[in-house]
Amino acid sequence: MSRYPRDATVGKKRACSAGEVNAFCCSLATLFPRVFVNVLLTWAAYVLVVDIGVRTLEGFGSAVVVVFGTGIYVLCVSSYVLIVWYAGIGPSRSEMPGGDEEPLETDLEAGRAALLPQGVLAKENGRQRYCSKCRCFKPDRTHHCSTCGTCVLRMDHHCPWFSSCIGFDNHKYFILFLIYVVVFCLVSFFASGIVLLDWIDRSEYLDTYISLNWVFLFIISIIFGIAVLIFLCYQLYLLFTNKTTIEAMETQRYKSSVASSSYRYSEPPSSESVGNVFDLGWRENFREVMGDNPWTWFWPIRTSKGNGMTFPTNPKVVNAIRRQAEQEAHMLSSLQGFLDRRGESSSLSNSSAGRSSNVVIANVEDELTGRVSVEFRPSERRHGN
Repeated sequence: MSRYPRDATVGKKRACSAGEVNAFCCSLATLFPRVFVNVLLTWAAYVLVVDIGVRTLEGFGSAVVVVFGTGIYVLCVSSYVLIVWYAGIGPSRSEMPGGDEEPLETDLEAGRAALLPQGVLAKENGRQRYCSKCRCFKPDRTHHCSTCGTCVLRMDHHCPWFSSCIGFDNHKYFILFLIYVVVFCLVSFFASGIVLLDWIDRSEYLDTYISLNWVFLFIISIIFGIAVLIFLCYQLYLLFTNKTTIEAMETQRYKSSVASSSYRYSEPPSSESVGNVFDLGWRENFREVMGDNPWTWFWPIRTSKGNGMTFPTNPKVVNAIRRQAEQEAHMLSSLQGFLDRRGESSSLSNSSAGRSSNVVIANVEDELTGRVSVEFRPSERRHGN
């Protein structure tokens, strides 16, 4: 006789069935855009190379369409495969120190710099960036993708057309794919447009039907060409400014020697207050992803610089972060000393933590220039009835 009630056994079987159905649906949703994109590319290449280049055009024009169409199609497919192949690759636990619990303080505050990844980014509260799902510290520009289920180095975004993440390992292939598609659409537009105009000029519509493949290729090349070109321009802007899509949409918080909760007179250092710390100038930003050799820039070859875990920083922005932290620390120290001289019982740490205070502080910044102008007045307290 079974140890479990019949209802429990049936419930487990139903749960397994539901899980299998869910896994099948997820696999189908992942596979569909990949099949769709490659089928669309293959159909367009067939119409461009075979239907137009071989069967319709003649002479030099035919050779140009066949050579360019075949070459660009091969580049599109190869870059697409490389994007999917290198997608969603995150750092291993051996590369990123892990822990069962999220740290309570930053590396500077806790004195654990040797155990933590070196970087400049922090969480919004100033603490060390940590992934609670992967249970490891996150290097700079690394983000966890809930769809892929892993942390992705220098994550740009999760692209539904690839069902994969665009990150450090495949960012160059993604840029090249967009360029290849724009060129492919441009060649398809001109080739299909030429044969359509020739068909109209010769009044062949009186005797023969037009090929629908030509019409569809002409329309699709316009639609996809414009859409991909707009997205390519945006991606090139991010490339030349050394930003990812996530970084362009969110403010990046930087590490500081002053605890985030202690900032009183200025905002904690971030990409909005001091600028992009990874911006090295448009030339070096371009080389960070595309490589140093110009002969390999536009070929699907792995040439990106670095390891995806540490990145060179702009010394001007780093110095601005340091100066801001030093200024904040000096002002906090001056204020604490002023409170001690006045004999106030409330400490600065309690005040910065949001606890009740007996003083209201204003114009402390003047103490930095030797003109101390701090006024105190008893705070109003409401007594119960």
